[in-house]
Amino acid sequence: MATPFGTKVFSIAVLGLLCGACASLQNLESPDVVVTAIRPLDATMLEQRFAVDLRIYNPNNKELRIEGVSFDLDVNGRRLARGAGASDLLLPRLGDATTTVTVSSSVFDLARQLMAMGQAETLTYDLVGKVHLGSGFGGSLPFERSGEIGKRIQ
Repeated sequence: MATPFGTKVFSIAVLGLLCGACASLQNLESPDVVVTAIRPLDATMLEQRFAVDLRIYNPNNKELRIEGVSFDLDVNGRRLARGAGASDLLLPRLGDATTTVTVSSSVFDLARQLMAMGQAETLTYDLVGKVHLGSGFGGSLPFERSGEIGKRIQ
């Protein structure tokens, strides 16, 4: 049977470990994530699935173990696709690595995008998500990237 003193010591030790993990996360910069390719996988009447290749840049001076990535991809302010994938990826310090995530898009999201693309002068995108860190860090680091896909030629 645990003594009240033993329970307090155990609680303080667990709290100290949790605080240490949070502190180590606070010292990490968010990675830069870039879409390098999008490939169609399959389609049904209501959903399309794509493979999205991501290059993840680590600005930190320590390697990171990535256990997964989740994100939303918006084009011209409207959601095009949402995806999440588990991957065991070792991101070298001050380096980069690639991973592929399967995303899905509803036929309604895709139809809205096609109609909006016909009227847009430029296509803008927003990629917002998290890389989920592995053992030693726990938690996740957010990322966000925005840009222009291209200008329409008149």
